[in-house]
Amino acid sequence: MKIKVGIFFGGPSREREISFAGGRTVYDNLNKTLFEPVLIFVDSRRQFIHLDWHFVYKGSIRDFYPPVEFLPPSPNGFQIYLESLGNLPPEEEEQMINAVGKRLNPADLPQMINIAFLALHGEYGEDGQIQQQLESLDIPYTGSGVRASEIGMNKALQKELMAEKGFPTPKIHVIDRDDWTMKTEPVILYRELAAEIGFPLVIRPANQGSSIGVSIIGKAEGLEGFVQSVNRAFFREVIPATDWQSRSPFEKEDYIRFLADIRDGLGFPVTAQTGETETLIYHPEALLKWLDENLSEEDAEAATLTAHQSEKQVIVESFIQGKEFSCIVIRKEDGTAVALPPTEIVKGQEVFDYRSKYLPGLSRKITPIELPDQEINAIRSECERLFKALGFGVYARIDGFITPEKEIFLNDPNTTSGMLPSSFFFHQAAEIGLNPSQFLTFIIRVSLQERLAENANPAVRLLLRNLDDAILSLKQEAGHKRRIAVILGGYSFERHISVESGRNIFEKLASSDKYEPVPVFLSGGPRRIELFQLPINLLLKDNADDIRDKIRTWKVHRVIEAIKEQCAEITRKYASAGLIFAPQRLTFDDLAKRMEGAFIALHGRPGEDGQVQIELDARSIPYNGSGVQSSKVTIDKYRTLQKLKENSFPVAGQLLLQKEVYRGNEEEALDKVEERFGFPLVAKPVDDGCSSAVKVIQNRKELEAFAHLMFRDDETDTLEPDRKVLRLKLREEFPAKTEILFEDLITDNGAVLFMEVTGGLITYYDDKGALHYQAFEPSEALAGGDVLSLEEKFLAGEGQNITPARFGGAGISYEQVAAKVRSDLEKAAQILEVEGYARIDAFVRVYANGKVETIIIEINSLPGMTPATCIFHQAALAGLQPYDFIDRILEFGFERQERRLKEPGPAVKPPVQAAVPVGTGKMAEDIPVAAAPVNIAQDPVKGPTLADFPKGPHLDAGSDVSRMKQLTESLKARILKGLSWFAQFVRSAFFLKNFGALILVLFVFGLLLTLWLRVYTRHGESVQMDNYIGMQVDDAVKKGKTRGFKLVVIDSSVYEVDKTPGEIYDHKPRPRARVKEDRTVYLSIYRKTPQEVKLSPFSEYAYDYENYRRYLESQKIFSKIQEEVFDPKQAAGTIMHFYYKGKKYADPDLNKGVRINQGETLSFVITTSTSNYVPVPDLVCKPFEQASFLITSSQLAIGQVIGNVADRDNAFVWKQDPAYEPGIVIQKGTQVTVYLTDTQPAGCGED
Repeated sequence: MKIKVGIFFGGPSREREISFAGGRTVYDNLNKTLFEPVLIFVDSRRQFIHLDWHFVYKGSIRDFYPPVEFLPPSPNGFQIYLESLGNLPPEEEEQMINAVGKRLNPADLPQMINIAFLALHGEYGEDGQIQQQLESLDIPYTGSGVRASEIGMNKALQKELMAEKGFPTPKIHVIDRDDWTMKTEPVILYRELAAEIGFPLVIRPANQGSSIGVSIIGKAEGLEGFVQSVNRAFFREVIPATDWQSRSPFEKEDYIRFLADIRDGLGFPVTAQTGETETLIYHPEALLKWLDENLSEEDAEAATLTAHQSEKQVIVESFIQGKEFSCIVIRKEDGTAVALPPTEIVKGQEVFDYRSKYLPGLSRKITPIELPDQEINAIRSECERLFKALGFGVYARIDGFITPEKEIFLNDPNTTSGMLPSSFFFHQAAEIGLNPSQFLTFIIRVSLQERLAENANPAVRLLLRNLDDAILSLKQEAGHKRRIAVILGGYSFERHISVESGRNIFEKLASSDKYEPVPVFLSGGPRRIELFQLPINLLLKDNADDIRDKIRTWKVHRVIEAIKEQCAEITRKYASAGLIFAPQRLTFDDLAKRMEGAFIALHGRPGEDGQVQIELDARSIPYNGSGVQSSKVTIDKYRTLQKLKENSFPVAGQLLLQKEVYRGNEEEALDKVEERFGFPLVAKPVDDGCSSAVKVIQNRKELEAFAHLMFRDDETDTLEPDRKVLRLKLREEFPAKTEILFEDLITDNGAVLFMEVTGGLITYYDDKGALHYQAFEPSEALAGGDVLSLEEKFLAGEGQNITPARFGGAGISYEQVAAKVRSDLEKAAQILEVEGYARIDAFVRVYANGKVETIIIEINSLPGMTPATCIFHQAALAGLQPYDFIDRILEFGFERQERRLKEPGPAVKPPVQAAVPVGTGKMAEDIPVAAAPVNIAQDPVKGPTLADFPKGPHLDAGSDVSRMKQLTESLKARILKGLSWFAQFVRSAFFLKNFGALILVLFVFGLLLTLWLRVYTRHGESVQMDNYIGMQVDDAVKKGKTRGFKLVVIDSSVYEVDKTPGEIYDHKPRPRARVKEDRTVYLSIYRKTPQEVKLSPFSEYAYDYENYRRYLESQKIFSKIQEEVFDPKQAAGTIMHFYYKGKKYADPDLNKGVRINQGETLSFVITTSTSNYVPVPDLVCKPFEQASFLITSSQLAIGQVIGNVADRDNAFVWKQDPAYEPGIVIQKGTQVTVYLTDTQPAGCGED
């Protein structure tokens, strides 16, 4: 009998979204042979809900709870949680719960589940409360016990206990909320902490996850940055009235959206206070209205907002210089604790925040940390010691730093960990050979053992025995499973999302009893692709680039080998029989020999363009998705829409711009685009992923920036000014292409209902072999910006999709609209010969007369299959769980291949490949990466590849290829014949004689005309024009009179700051020209008074200071930076406001009209996302090796190294310049000079 596992996820904490995504991971990955998962969603009021399974595949909690029918109207489209509904009547709350599942009484849990798997984070998850409740119900649970959980959550208590037990701890200071809000004078505390702890200061809430509410401030941020960081750690926000008044309506809305974010902002409800008056506010719309009403008056001062989910204490601690790491510690079945390989967290200059942790490709994790083996093992030993000292059980995640002096600081022990597929939890377990499903089985088994040790419960003992028997039986009875190559990675813009998709497919298939998935990583370039079978540890690396680099530099690591030996009994018991630990090179021929099918999880090129399908077809390997010819069309957004247009679909107007045309005349090319579309317009690559560089262009500057970026010659050139104009996010990739597709921006066009939707579909054969299309219920896509971002489409907890879309309203039934949209999507797929499955993005217009229009945007033949993508939500409404959906897709591929084999046709010869030894056991380092190219230039089944198809107006994808070649050859022959005739004519005597006569006539005519003009224009000339440029006009007039000239000022419109008013800068006739004595000379002089300039708003220059500075220069206005304000949420260099003659000006003022005299100087306040200053490191008494590490890790440079020493690395620093002083900071990049001596200086103490 299967063990019933209650998965507890969601919860009231600020990390509820990552808990929700982690619960879904556990639900998908539990071994279905051993366990029966039971979804227990904990809402933000701590109510238990037995969730209907299809809701777990929503992208975020807000996608389904509160249900859409319970949401109040929100003109600004704010997304909310349950708290924003206020105090609901019990009957309404019951209806809401029943819409998503069934309320559970905690007393009924023992009859429903055998064990609780806790995927909760933060409050009521990691703090011992839920653990205590489960113990009272006699339900075993995963992870640490009650007391250990309390310690793991309370960071202030942790520091005390760790200091008592001899663990190094940084200097800390704890601020109580009441002291901060009522007693403390911030400036005094700031000075005390600067002296006591020194800069930089790390400020964090005492009871939040490691990435929530954390700030790092240096001396440069000053008192203002300190106060803001402490307030945000207490989840308070102070809003000066002048700041609120200076914001535009859009900025106000965006700011409220930030405050509503429970991770970075405050969340709701909030208490809003002005003076002594307090107001409780539940909804973002209500807060927007309250701020407008209370901060818009001239005499208004400030408002203070305090979140109800606040903090009682905030910790201020010293910043630790060194390498940051995270280490999972597990308890083995024999009771010993083992630290898995610690992972180094590689950060840029920004804080390692929520997006960096959980969005693929935005952070870099290195396992094991790049240190000598001895230091890695020292980290592991210290983590194991802390695990035991704090009484942790089953597993823990321990974060820390190792300094240049080899001192280890463990600053953040956690009794749980994020459970996304690439999180540290699974990432490090993969190093000992366990996939997520196997590691979850291990965690459940050891948790039962842990609970049994705490309380000798016979029921738990029986459960443990049954699980051990089932695991042994599973090993012995493993039968034949279909081997499926899951192909992921690639080199497109969406390669990181492809890894997420492929990993999700792998995990769904790995937990089934039907398939044996094999991860295959595709790498290389457009004309050469490479395949590698991945070991599980590489599959779970952070992103595609990390996997690629690990393959190229593969080597055995001694520490990991030792850990594998320590965990050998775990691996033997839980891991797969065919386990590999090193990447193995493959060819498509190898796939044909080893695999029964393939799941292509690639996005963009290659994958969605037919290239991979060509290779699979040639070897009769069944695969998912559309065939070659359909893929070649749907990858091209221009050809796709033109094909639909030919079949009477309404589509956006389109225009293709080629790079060579643009380079020929950039201004003219963009003029034509602007003339064709106006602004706003949509710009995108013609053949990349659905979110790849798709931008709504609002003005000419953005159009120019988009073209510069897309048509750059070097893809590694970031073109930062252009990125700022387009407001690209930090590390957001932007492809370089040879074509840009411009489209009309689709608007409502007078419709009563207008929305963007995305609809999935699946195909199947009937009994007679006819192909049928089944469209799912479309999802309504809500974007936080102009278009849906990668985060909103694929990252758990980002964005919002409403499934099914809200088609009803305005007297029109849902089914009337939905049926028409589904029909249109099916028809579009049929026209484009889509097979297997697809996702279609479109806009829907519904008019008052009932007319429904579906405007297709694009078709994705291999849509994203990440856990959070909405195609799983749609399939769930059709009764298909994710595994069932994937199974249907694969079964269609198998059936299609069977039908093809039954059809008569010529034999297919596979492309020629270089021979590569199979099964030789060689590592990637033994086989050059560039070896074994795969020829993808020719389709052996269907003919030419996409490169052979014309673009632009040549859109007939179904035309006969041989006829096209015949027409081409015929045209070529005619052109050659014409050229031959023309060459003979040019060489003939007739042509040469007449051409020579023509040249002679033209020469004689030109000579006579020149002589006549000289005689005609020079009569009466006797003097040469003086040079008056640079003279004052009065002096020039006097001088001109002596020469018989009359000087007249005709232009005095130009003002130059550094020029004297009345100075001549040009005149006609020009100096030294021959003129008559009584000639009138026309002068252009600099004006005496500066001209007023009406300033353009910041928004026209993307709020970017450098762009706006250049604009001011063109208007002859100076600018300077008065202040840089630390704001990690904004791009560096974002304009906040400027000061002119003591008055503050922001964008709303400029929109009303502000005029400034030329020559004036404006003082700007702009943002900086990081401090440009770092503390001076203390180098004296340290060996040079340590000192150099400390200098470079502080983002400083090693200057002169002075001292005649025998062994530089082991010499000691006796002096440094600049000298170390606590609290003193210097600019990053500053050179530090060190003075060395062979012996340790006096007074340094022991090593």
